[in-house]
Amino acid sequence: MDTPKTGSVRRRRTHKQQQRLLAKFQQSQFTQSEFATQHGVGLSTLSKWLRLERAAVPAKVKFQEVRLPNPASRWPVEVVSPQGWIVRLQNGSDVQSLPELLRALPC
Repeated sequence: MDTPKTGSVRRRRTHKQQQRLLAKFQQSQFTQSEFATQHGVGLSTLSKWLRLERAAVPAKVKFQEVRLPNPASRWPVEVVSPQGWIVRLQNGSDVQSLPELLRALPC
């Protein structure tokens, strides 16, 4: 008859316990593997909790409106999106068309 391996006791944690452990992990300087070993959590379980936590957090807005003091000046402008597209304007005279151009791009 096979006996279970020592230390392989499965235990379910409440959502509150998971959140406490995740907060503790975020504050620690440990790798996932080190933390999981020290706190009796399976590495795959900890990884899954972290993945689910990241997926639940809404993405932060990466763009902010910037009002230029003098749009007639000849400043070069570059806008880079999180998706990787880049808009470059040679001088400030094109800045007035920028809002229309940005609305036409996929975001």
